[in-house]
Amino acid sequence: MNKNGKRLACMLALCLVFLAGCGQQLGEEFSEDVNMLEGAELSVDESLVTPVGITYSINNQSDRDLSYGQDYSLLKEKDGKWYFVEPERSVAVTLELLWVPSGSTDTVEISWENSYGKLPGGRYRLLKNFSDYEKGYYLAGEFDVK
Repeated sequence: MNKNGKRLACMLALCLVFLAGCGQQLGEEFSEDVNMLEGAELSVDESLVTPVGITYSINNQSDRDLSYGQDYSLLKEKDGKWYFVEPERSVAVTLELLWVPSGSTDTVEISWENSYGKLPGGRYRLLKNFSDYEKGYYLAGEFDVK
């Protein structure tokens, strides 16, 4: 390969490295069971989904009071599997303990623009941990970003 050919090859390789670093980074696959607590549901209001946030509700019709925090994870579907979305910056939340008593519903608004930026189009899940003081549960609500 001549000198110009080597330069071109190096430039193409650098461009590919740069492009691979652009956009959303997916982390490890998430394969745990979700929504296994009968009577408890996390749902996303599709009419309020934006690339930078959502509004979700926790409907607790189980026979248990549930506690949860403000922390959350975002998952993205790829080829039928779910992967953690890696935040662009650290995610900061307060360490409040929140309650959803049995028979009640709580509605929460999340803005992730400072941590995840603007999400590209795709199928996502909001994943949250809940506890009834005996056991922990993952509840997840799916939504589309267009």
